[in-house]
Amino acid sequence: MATKTYFFHPEKKVSLKQGFQMEDENGELIYEAKILTFSLLGASDVEFVNHRTGRTEIHKVGKTVTSQLSGTLEIFTKKSSFKFDGEKIWEYLHQEGIRISSGLAHGKIGMRYEVTYKGDFLATIESTSPNGGNGILTGQFWYNVTTDEEDLDLAFLTAFAIARTDQLLYD
Repeated sequence: MATKTYFFHPEKKVSLKQGFQMEDENGELIYEAKILTFSLLGASDVEFVNHRTGRTEIHKVGKTVTSQLSGTLEIFTKKSSFKFDGEKIWEYLHQEGIRISSGLAHGKIGMRYEVTYKGDFLATIESTSPNGGNGILTGQFWYNVTTDEEDLDLAFLTAFAIARTDQLLYD
């Protein structure tokens, strides 16, 4: 299969039950994470839908927890995670064989994540913003996800994890 770039972003509606979507270059919905039940304190039920394969899974997604060491480069010392079916998301992805290498985006202000699965290329996830602006300055982190169609499930989950957490470096 050919590698394509998809546009990963929050749902257009703004609410406590806001999920995420991924579209192709024609604006066709490819993948989404829909919040089915929102819990103020506990985990929410989130439905992950792959519109290419028709595969649907419901997972328990907890609240994001962020801790930070103090120092001169505080932005780089943040650790952020959430529970995914009762397990910290980064531990879950690591056990699945996912590794993420973080760096600055090429030619613009933002972050670029090289994602491998069991040592092989899975995806490149690069921050962007809805109007081509700067996500770091606006706080609106949207992503271009470049991956093969057969890798959409893990690529989407990895982008979902990056988008829901408040951490820049994942190495």
